Amino acid sequence: MITIADQSGRAAGITAAKRQHSRELTDTEKLRRLPWAFLHIATNTIFCQLTVFGSVFILFLTELGLDKAQVGLLLAFFPLAGVIAPLVAPLVARLGYKRVFVTLWGARKLVIAGLLLTPMIAARYGAAGTLRFVTADMIAFALCRAIAETGMYPWMREFIPDRVRGRFAAAEILLTTFFGFLAVSFASYVIGRSRGLDGYMALIAVGVFFGLLATAAIALVPGGAPQRGNGSAWPDLHATRATLHDRDFVRFLVGLGLMTLAVVPLNSFLALFARERLGLPQANVIFLQSAGLAGGLLFSYVWGWTADRVGSKPVMLAGVAAASALPLLWLAAPTGSPWTFGAALLAAFITGACQPAWTIGSSRFLFMDVVPRDSTTHYMAVFYAWAGITGATGAILAGRILQSVSDSFGPAPRHGMDAYSVLFIASAIMALASLIVLRGARSQANPT
Repeated sequence: MITIADQSGRAAGITAAKRQHSRELTDTEKLRRLPWAFLHIATNTIFCQLTVFGSVFILFLTELGLDKAQVGLLLAFFPLAGVIAPLVAPLVARLGYKRVFVTLWGARKLVIAGLLLTPMIAARYGAAGTLRFVTADMIAFALCRAIAETGMYPWMREFIPDRVRGRFAAAEILLTTFFGFLAVSFASYVIGRSRGLDGYMALIAVGVFFGLLATAAIALVPGGAPQRGNGSAWPDLHATRATLHDRDFVRFLVGLGLMTLAVVPLNSFLALFARERLGLPQANVIFLQSAGLAGGLLFSYVWGWTADRVGSKPVMLAGVAAASALPLLWLAAPTGSPWTFGAALLAAFITGACQPAWTIGSSRFLFMDVVPRDSTTHYMAVFYAWAGITGATGAILAGRILQSVSDSFGPAPRHGMDAYSVLFIASAIMALASLIVLRGARSQANPT
């Protein structure tokens, strides 16, 4: 850490100001304001499930006539935009993590409201014009999201006390699960009683309303002040490269990348798998997501409590091990059977119960075991950019694999294998590779 004695008078004043700010933002005050963060999580979950994340958006894109490769490309915009994080991180720090996050988090809701024009665009410009319009809207949304989340991670490290970080992550998943369940159930009801794009337009309108409520709630969370003492607002490439000399951080990034390649195909195309391979009707496909959310609701707090008690790494590795088995579980579901929907519900529930282990364990491990406190901005920017690159790669590859293998195999499986078999087996292999890498990750923090 840099001490006051090592600096000039100006730097000493900045450091003293930061320490004073730290004293003012005590753990008690942080805990008192966390309910606003929880309200943000709840309302933002409704926004996400009704608009651009989850089964509803995938079905919306297919309703527009997009093929699997085009769907994969559109989904890739969200994580791929993260590559700009190292470039904008110093400017975000100088402007203030909170200010940037709240401003662009609200702006992205207005961008999504533009999708309400889709029926008019489709009627006037046809399929090609609709694709260009949706693509432009998704690029704008992805950029707003990426810059906002560049400020979110350092801000989260500030306003969440370390001693409850695992339980906060668990509470976040519980809220996401519960309100996601409500949102998905509502979406299933609306889509089941609508035709064409009408139901999707109604869901987007409701989602934008809750998204704006989420922005208002997060604005009441403290911290995230401008970091005036962090030097230039221009990208610091030397500091960015320095993070890649940290072997523990690089090992975590490699494991994260492999795990992302494992889970993105399953999460992105599970709805299409359930509809095309299992033959479930559209309303039941959306209801499967509710079963997954129910599993997360019951098990998230268990994973969070375990992470705070025994450490992040065991929980993280449990999540990776589960990820290697879940694709095979889905492939084992019977097709064309009276038991198909019940088996799919069970698989969705188990998936929802296991996935929070990776989310909670890896998040806590990143904040408490990997990233140095005095280099949060640059480490988190590199982390976010890498997560974006691997997430985009996973979405693009998954879409192309499904499209190309489907074209090669034709409508009938060969030797019991189809495009989804190839994709899901590849997903399981990536998870196993991630498990091998992350087993060697070093844990430095003591359990609380």
